Amino acid sequence: MWIDKTEIEKRALEVRKNIQTYGVKDIFSLVSQSDIHLIRYPFGKDKLLGFSTFFEGKKVIVSNSSEILSREIFTIAHELGHIIYDFEDVYSSVKIDVEIKNDSEDISEARAFYFANCFLMPEEELRKYIKYELKKKHQQLNALDIVRMQLEFQVSYAALAVRLYDLGFINSSHKSRIFDKRNELTSRALFKKLDADERLLKAANIIEVPPSYLEYVTSNYDHANIPYSSLEKALALIDMDASVFKNEGKNAADEEDFNIDDIFQEFEA
Repeated sequence: MWIDKTEIEKRALEVRKNIQTYGVKDIFSLVSQSDIHLIRYPFGKDKLLGFSTFFEGKKVIVSNSSEILSREIFTIAHELGHIIYDFEDVYSSVKIDVEIKNDSEDISEARAFYFANCFLMPEEELRKYIKYELKKKHQQLNALDIVRMQLEFQVSYAALAVRLYDLGFINSSHKSRIFDKRNELTSRALFKKLDADERLLKAANIIEVPPSYLEYVTSNYDHANIPYSSLEKALALIDMDASVFKNEGKNAADEEDFNIDDIFQEFEA
């Protein structure tokens, strides 16, 4: 299998051209500002990582907020790769990722995986961070340096170590030493040594929907496309009381039992 890594890297750098920091500090805002509807939903750990699709002509990325934050961030970057490369002609497709592997035989998955690496951990930004912030040579990197880079690039310890190896920044024995140290102390202990925020190691377990979600749902209710019961479920997702939008007159859609959870039920089984 062959993918054009140079082209993918170039595309990833174009997408992040306005980022002024070494790492992508807030991928959630970046994606939402890119005309993509981002939905974060707690499907449960190990159910799936996320999926991407087009819905009614809109680009949509859904991530599982039950996974640890660093994994959720990588998943969103991976799904962004799918949005860029895999939906040019087939608007009704859905790309579902139950797991994300660096050795996938599927060209679409391999391409999205490499895009995520280039987007979150660009070679030149890694090089500059090591030189100017850590003030070290590549062969001097230790486990705590990996954690410092994690915090900057918002990725997992493993993703960062493997990326450094793939780029030739560290060799195989150096990579093994870095992993051995993490396995000996645990990631949480390494974070504590630096008194670092541990959010990357935890699941957010939150529900977030696009800003247009409220308008979309209430408009469908006002036009009798969905019943009040579905309005209640839809607004409950964002902790809002549906009663303020209730129409006293009979809503035509009330005759049907439309379930707002249908889009999620496959993954909650």
